[in-house]
Amino acid sequence: MSEPQQSRKYEDNYSVLERITESLNKDEVGIDDLVEKTREALDAARICMEILNRQRGEFKKLESEFSQLLQNSADQSPAGPAPRSSDEPPPGQLDGPPLSEYDAPPLSDEEDQLIGEDDPF
Repeated sequence: MSEPQQSRKYEDNYSVLERITESLNKDEVGIDDLVEKTREALDAARICMEILNRQRGEFKKLESEFSQLLQNSADQSPAGPAPRSSDEPPPGQLDGPPLSEYDAPPLSDEEDQLIGEDDPF
């Protein structure tokens, strides 16, 4: 007696695994059928893994192709960033030149006395 041709579709084989697992959990598989059901589950699991590994390889190829497409697109774009309007501050800078400790107004005598040498700030 020949065995039926097993489907090469992931969903079909996954359904086989679900059906066998459910049967085992409900104690519907007798000891006489246990080896046959285990073999059937192993075959279905093997096919699922082959399909997943093949799909993973295809996705890696597609990812590489997509990255190459993006790189080619970036290489073909005009050099440098897009021009800014004259009233727009340079990137990373707010409305004026950056402030430094030297740009602060000098302290009054009273403020200077409030900040003692013992002040950790």
